Amino acid sequence: MSARKLIVFLLFSVVAVHASAIAPKLATFKRGVNISHWLSQNYAERPYAADWFGEEDLTWIAKQGFDHVRFAVDGREWLLADGSLDEKKIAPFEKALVWVRKHGLNAILDMHFLPGASFDPGSQESAVFTDQALQAKVAEFWRKVANRYAHEGDYLRFEILNEPVAKENKQLNAFNRVMLAAIRESNPSRVVYVTSNRWSSFSTITSVEMPDDPHVALTLHFYEPFIFTHQRASWVGCPPDMPLVKFPGRVQDLSALFPKENFLKYATPGELTVAQIDATFATLADWVKSHNPKAEVYIGEFGVHEPADADSKRAYVTAVCNLCEQHGWGWAVWEYEGSFGVRDVKGEPTPILEGLFKR
Repeated sequence: MSARKLIVFLLFSVVAVHASAIAPKLATFKRGVNISHWLSQNYAERPYAADWFGEEDLTWIAKQGFDHVRFAVDGREWLLADGSLDEKKIAPFEKALVWVRKHGLNAILDMHFLPGASFDPGSQESAVFTDQALQAKVAEFWRKVANRYAHEGDYLRFEILNEPVAKENKQLNAFNRVMLAAIRESNPSRVVYVTSNRWSSFSTITSVEMPDDPHVALTLHFYEPFIFTHQRASWVGCPPDMPLVKFPGRVQDLSALFPKENFLKYATPGELTVAQIDATFATLADWVKSHNPKAEVYIGEFGVHEPADADSKRAYVTAVCNLCEQHGWGWAVWEYEGSFGVRDVKGEPTPILEGLFKR
């Protein structure tokens, strides 16, 4: 090689190395955790934006191996009576975004609730799917939120609505189109998640109409078998002393513990296995392949309530994570700190965390 060619080669090499060094890091949403009861579903001990959550928590989250966080936000808290955004209520989220970027994480802004939309059993609302005036108000809200973050990088994604409960599945498709149009006015290429009706269930996936938009992804939640993942959960009517359920394991007939109006009364006794989860995920994968083969799929919630034994927790979340990764789907465990948490109140890792990463 001549001296001139050698110099040119070396110059190109330096430029290539420099370019790779300054190239922005590709945002990934493969392994996430939900931040619950901070900006949504608050109660006396954990009021809105309380200081129990801060930068140290995101430092810890990043060190465990998570690549993103899903912030559950009560959109109703962000909206003032005159239709403007409440700067004081938004400020904690924006402070958290600074910490997210500082620690190399990515974030999902999940509207856990919106005006006229609530999945909570005690205060369920679905008016936003049928009341056109209310829907226009919510679209304007999303328009303002989207415009506010239009210049943020791809580390930030939007989720239109968590666990919708429209009376008819088709109503959700129409709602999604209206919200997406409002977002796209200022964010033409930001990834936006849509979901299925009835608590983001796998069972209603066949009714989902994915928008013709390459930057729309599908998010679903998975808590099956519910009799295992929510054992002894008071908010779904489980008795505090119900027999513990193992995974893998066998469920005895627990129907006598539940009134006829509780769906858990009809939980089928029998074996609980990884193969059953595998079959459920395979059915979803087949539907995606035949209807939306290019769609990104994201399991935005799954987890196990605290009373389950440690080995069962590890086995369950390991099974879900392994299957997500086999199908190429990202995931976010529910939740960071709480009765499903990956970190306990003393700051220590739980068996849930062990099941996620010690596989």
